[in-house]
Amino acid sequence: MKVAVFSDIHSNYHAFRACYQDALAQQAQQFIFLGDYISDLADPRKTMDLVYEIQQKYPTVCLRGNRERYMLECQDGISSFSRGSKSGSLLYTYEHLQQEDLAFFRSLRICDTIEIGGVKIEIAHATADDDRHYFDNADGNTAAVFQTMQCNYLLTGHSHKQYILHQNGKTIINPGSVGIPQGGTPNPKYAMLEIVNGNVSCTLREVTYDLTEVIHAQFTSGLVDCANGWAIGILYDIITGQEQVLKLLQRVQNLNNVQDEAAWHREAVRLGMKFSEQEILSVYHQIIHKQREQAPALL
Repeated sequence: MKVAVFSDIHSNYHAFRACYQDALAQQAQQFIFLGDYISDLADPRKTMDLVYEIQQKYPTVCLRGNRERYMLECQDGISSFSRGSKSGSLLYTYEHLQQEDLAFFRSLRICDTIEIGGVKIEIAHATADDDRHYFDNADGNTAAVFQTMQCNYLLTGHSHKQYILHQNGKTIINPGSVGIPQGGTPNPKYAMLEIVNGNVSCTLREVTYDLTEVIHAQFTSGLVDCANGWAIGILYDIITGQEQVLKLLQRVQNLNNVQDEAAWHREAVRLGMKFSEQEILSVYHQIIHKQREQAPALL
């Protein structure tokens, strides 16, 4: 049994499609989604349609992430979104969802225990208790997560960082992020499990794709107009593979005024960010050119 594990797509339909096609090429027979299908990038509708298509074709397990929770809280009147860098991306996403999508999100859990090929596996967007608990291979809290595991395997997302950890016969696997990968490369990431006679092996996959369409969609969709600095910061995340938008947010938060668009713009400039589609495309192509120069020559 081969199982593709996807997490943190964040409305990046083009990266999602590339990972899906790669998974099929790897002969995936089943799919697991760990949540955060939507928000931050321009194609929530296409993303959800592809999720539903996969559900119809293959055995599929889906969890809810914190981004889906935000959408439900808005529907329930618990929170609200407005144009601007603070929550404009969430507003844009909410306005492009359908009732079918919100009902689907409401049907999902943030964690579960499943059995595949005779192997029990815990799955969670982050942890069983917190859909925003951030831990990775360098986090001191990881030991506590190992201690609370009821199964020998845990699949978890949220951090956008791809890794496999082993401790005392247990394994934690983070497939990385499909849509906004971290860890130094912009390539979409996922995990492929292979379960044979009760034994589990895992391959961490990384897929190349052209980000030009993603950058273009961010501008032509109106998302940049709606979410301003946040939408620009997200583009820098996906072209660098680094957490640029969180650096930007932290700088603005330190000024105690996340509603001030001038502050977002000023701090983005200080981080070296550009603001037009052509400028960002130029930065992307410069990065690609540099990566090619640094790559070892093929013999």
